[in-house]
Formats: sequence, C-alpha cells, structure tokens
Amino acid sequence: HSKQMSLKNKLLNILYSLPFGLKGGNSEIFGSKTNSENGTEISQEVSDERVGKHLLKGEVTQSVEELRYKTYKVANESENYKFIGDGNAVKKEKKKRSKNKIKFTQENENICESVLQILNQVDNEDGGVEMYRLEFSYNSIPRFKLEKYATSVDVDINTNANKIYTTLHFNLNANPYIITSKQFINEILKIESIVGNNYAMSRNDIVSSFETLSFSTYKATNEDDFTNYSFMGNPTLISFNKNNYEAMLTFSWDSFVRLPLNLEAKYYSKTMDDKYINKERKNVNIPLVNVERKRFCSVCGKEMSTYDGDIQEASGHDIICSDCLKKALKE
Repeated sequence: HSKQMSLKNKLLNILYSLPFGLKGGNSEIFGSKTNSENGTEISQEVSDERVGKHLLKGEVTQSVEELRYKTYKVANESENYKFIGDGNAVKKEKKKRSKNKIKFTQENENICESVLQILNQVDNEDGGVEMYRLEFSYNSIPRFKLEKYATSVDVDINTNANKIYTTLHFNLNANPYIITSKQFINEILKIESIVGNNYAMSRNDIVSSFETLSFSTYKATNEDDFTNYSFMGNPTLISFNKNNYEAMLTFSWDSFVRLPLNLEAKYYSKTMDDKYINKERKNVNIPLVNVERKRFCSVCGKEMSTYDGDIQEASGHDIICSDCLKKALKE
C-alpha cells in the first residue's frame, strides 16, 4: 500500500510540475502571454526589449542591430590600444600602411563549425571533414594535405617590384595525434636538396601538388581581421630554410587578390551611430525586484514557491500550493 501511495505521489508531482514546464517553454519559445477568456485561449504578443531573447530566437530587431554594430565598432577601436596591465591601456601609434607593400603573418588553425563536427572528427578514423584557416586547392588527389600540417604563413608582397611571396611554416616535431606526421616530416626534409631543380620539384608531391592558397585573416600581425587573400598562378618554390623545430618553404606567385571585409560598415546602424555622435548616456534597464516578495496559497494560506505562484498567475489560474493541488486531484 505504501509503495502504491509513493508511486501515486510521484505521479501527482509530475502532474503538478507539468503546467509550469509547458508554460515556461511556451513563453520562452514564442515570447507571448496567454489569457483565458470565455474558454478560449488568446495569444498576445508582448513588446520585449531584452536583446538576449531576440538573439536566441534569431530576430533582427533595432536593439539587435545596434548591439551588432556596437560590437564591431568597439572591437575595431580596441585594436588601436595596447593593454599594459593593472586595468590600463595606451593608444598605439598608428603606422601608415603602404598600398604597394604588404607584410604580415597568419597562424593556421583547425576550424570547427559545430560540436557535431568535432565529434565526427574524433570518432572517424580519417578525422572526418576537417577545415583549416589556410585553404589549398590541388591539381590532383594529394598524398599530404598541406593545410593539415602548416602552422602559419608569412606574406611578403611588393607590387612595385612585382614580388608576391608566401612562406609556409611546418613543424619538424612529430604530432602524436596525426599518424602521418612523421612521414610528412621526412618528405619535407627531402625538399632541401631539390630547390632549384625544376624537374625534381615537379616530381615532388608536396611542392607540385597545390595550385592556389586562400585564407581569411584573423589575429594576424599587421593586418585587419577578416581580410580575404587568394594567391594563384604558378606557385614556385624559391627557397627552403629550417632550424631545430621548423621548416620554412617560400613560394612565389603570379598574382593575388586582397578583399577586406569591414563588418562595421556592413552592419552599420544609423540609430546607434547617432547615439555615439550625440554622446547619449547608456540606457541600462535595471529591473527592480523585491527579494522579500512572497506568495501564499489561496486555499490554505501557507507560504509557497514564488516562482510557482507567478507562473500560475501569469497563466490566469488561482494561486495554489502543491499540497492543495494534490488533494484536489485525489478528489
């Protein structure tokens, strides 16, 4: 009998909790409040300035537009300052950038679009579909994909001298997580003896396998973020250098394309920009919540969960505690 009562109480607890879960889910997804009138439920959309709610639902409201523009504007402005510690920063001296000379370094990294993609890379023996910041196109199926092994690229362009160089860096220490890394290192070291030998370089899988190199900058040295680069046309190995930990292969190219992406300009918000120009004060809505506020059951009068009482009231129901609801359900 006691087991039956225990099971019954668990079921009653579930029935008691179900309306609150459904109400909370409905409100979170649809952002609406409901009123029961003449037995018919009427949905009414509520104006809500909470930006987080709109972001979760993928809505582009004025508040979202302003936040997006402000984020990119602040990020761009922060690049002009250097953090020196203790909460202090100093403004950097802006160097004039030459249009004819471009020189910077971009780190390579594995880029994952989702948690599912990460799991696929872990579960699959071949690593799944991997994406890297450096992207190469190949003239045939390569034995080694360079984007998997390259650690960074140095860009050195001088259009006046018609020089377009990229230097790829490769780690000479085997990666225990990449089974073929030792084989790749052995092939890289063989290249040192064939530099300048056009026939030998044309037969080498690493040197002759790729046709283009592309990437979008992010945290590069001396270059804006999200600047797209593409190098194309007859990549030719012109030098090979190494030290104790890495090998560096420098290639010359026939041409390149540079396409900067200014997200601040792309997502410009006039209303937010006007606020900056007019130096308006930030509108910070501070919800005034009475932490001492209490809820009481309308049947027995005892104190109950404030959250449960708020949900019941918002749903148009009488405020009732769990014990009184259980009694009503038993009857």
